[in-house]
Amino acid sequence: MRASVTDETEPATNDIDLSQLGRVLAVKRWWVLGATLAAFLGAALFVNVVKPRYTSDARLLLETQDDFLGRGDKADRLDANGPDAEGVQSQIQLLTSRDLARRAIKTLGLQGDAEFDPLAGGVGALTRALVLLGIVRDPTLMSPEDRILEKFSERLAVLSPTKTRVLSVEFSSKNPDLAARGANAVAETYIEMQQEAKREVARSAARSLATLVSDLRTRVAEAEAKVEAYRADSGLLIGANNTIIPTQQLGELNNQLSSARAAQADAQAKANLLRDMLRQGRVGEIPDVANNETIRRIFEQRVSLRAQIALESRTLLPQHPRIKELTAQLADIDQQWRAAAERTARTLENEARIAASRVDNLTRVLNDQKRVAGSAGAEEVKLRDLERAARLLKEQLEAETTKYQEALAREQMTATPADARIIQRALAPQLPAFPKKIPIIAFSTLAAFLLALGAIIAAELLTGRAKAVRAGQLQDDDPDEQDPFGEAIRTVRPATLRGGRRAGSGDSVSVLLAPCAGEGVVAATAARLARRLTRQGRALLVAANPGDPVFDSLVSDETAPLGLADLVSGEAGFEEALHLDVGSALHILPGGVADDPDDYEPELLIEALGQAYDFIVFAASAEEALRLGPFMDLAFVLGDDPDAEALRGRLERFGAEAHLLDGRIELAA
Repeated sequence: MRASVTDETEPATNDIDLSQLGRVLAVKRWWVLGATLAAFLGAALFVNVVKPRYTSDARLLLETQDDFLGRGDKADRLDANGPDAEGVQSQIQLLTSRDLARRAIKTLGLQGDAEFDPLAGGVGALTRALVLLGIVRDPTLMSPEDRILEKFSERLAVLSPTKTRVLSVEFSSKNPDLAARGANAVAETYIEMQQEAKREVARSAARSLATLVSDLRTRVAEAEAKVEAYRADSGLLIGANNTIIPTQQLGELNNQLSSARAAQADAQAKANLLRDMLRQGRVGEIPDVANNETIRRIFEQRVSLRAQIALESRTLLPQHPRIKELTAQLADIDQQWRAAAERTARTLENEARIAASRVDNLTRVLNDQKRVAGSAGAEEVKLRDLERAARLLKEQLEAETTKYQEALAREQMTATPADARIIQRALAPQLPAFPKKIPIIAFSTLAAFLLALGAIIAAELLTGRAKAVRAGQLQDDDPDEQDPFGEAIRTVRPATLRGGRRAGSGDSVSVLLAPCAGEGVVAATAARLARRLTRQGRALLVAANPGDPVFDSLVSDETAPLGLADLVSGEAGFEEALHLDVGSALHILPGGVADDPDDYEPELLIEALGQAYDFIVFAASAEEALRLGPFMDLAFVLGDDPDAEALRGRLERFGAEAHLLDGRIELAA
């Protein structure tokens, strides 16, 4: 085997020696199996002894439900389907509130139930002990309601699946029927509280609206009184069609003027037509003349005379007195007929003149009324403002009165709908929710097995015994070669040498490595041995020759580290002189840098270091080895010549267990 120590610090590795962990676990396998078996038996006993607990659940759907009085426009409702995520969480808080719990407890009659009232069966010894230790509250100092509330809250759970408006109300009890009744009681109490809350809101709204409606009625009456007073003062009285009288009169005059103009035009046209037909001798064709009763009688007489003349003319000549008489009568009748037509024409002309005069009068009156209506415009604008204000107040009064009537109706309703409904009622469960025998036994057994393994592995890692050797600090060119330390360190334990321990060594084991010659320190072999011993306990590697820099490269300091020389000279304390190996859990005490260090007492040094370490490995020259020999428990002498054998014999005479090692070891420069 060939080993070497480099002069420069190389990167460290935290590799774990898996083979060492495997050996430790194999040795301590019964501890692991024992802990696992104990957990299995304990879990099996627990699940068969503990009283089962049953859980039942009822489900609620949160949705907005309006009664027939509250059904308004959908656009006026914030959310017709139900609350959002924050609203769902708020309802969960309501379901778990103390007020709801008190009402549910009263409904279920849990007063005096030993499961929910700890004092129903008396205070047990365990409870008294926990109270004395301050772990739990003294139940005797709590009111019965508080004791039941605390237990009830522990047994109640309200859950909501993600992205839903469904609430699951779970209640646990040792009695399956009570578990179902408890979940249903909480759900029903929640519905009742929501209904009561709606009725209370309606009651509060009715009280507020009553005051508002009364105030609005007073204001409407005052506004309407102002309108009527102003209308009376300004003379803007209301006529037909809800218009003021001046405006209405103006319209009526305008209509009358139009009628008068039409009558004038009609009469004038008829008179002109009658004159034209009189000049043409067409009196009988005039409608107004033909329809006249007098003209009609004259026409009938004329026809009768003409018929008589025609009859007499058969036997009488024109100069016959009878013919002349009849002809004279006919001429007189024609003159009467024309005179009647003339009178009709004059009548029509007079009517036309009368109509014209009426048109003139109406035009003058209409102009006067226009001036009156124009002067009333400004007053009418102000009147309209007063009417508008009164109308708005009246509309507001009507709206608030409607709300007030609805609020009164809601307050008196007994079937007010809640914003939730029960979609699944709880049933008595057949199987207990706790304990689940197979999962508890399996989990407990697996947990105990893993914890036992973890404890053993953690102990090995914390002590450093499972760390692999640092790369670059100790290189084994032939890892298959036989271990040079043999069985000497395999069985080394602090307890094995307690009976043969040197005085002052405490509970630690002192190990010495010496070369076959008086100069040179076998650093690589000492480092390898010390790292091996960290697998069995806390180990320290000491450069026994003060000022020797052989171990300086094994520590992480960039400059020359403080060490044994500084410690024995009083220039440094233990915390400054001791260093950690960068590749393992090994502690190192280098030679130090102090000039002309004082001589030290090995016994005192070993006694002080033995208080903190299980193994102390000294790498010394032959001369220093003889000085340390009386205080060593185990010694290794490097070499196979007579000088090495002589040194080993002298160390054995000091009482140390001494061994020879093959001296074929090279120290790198």
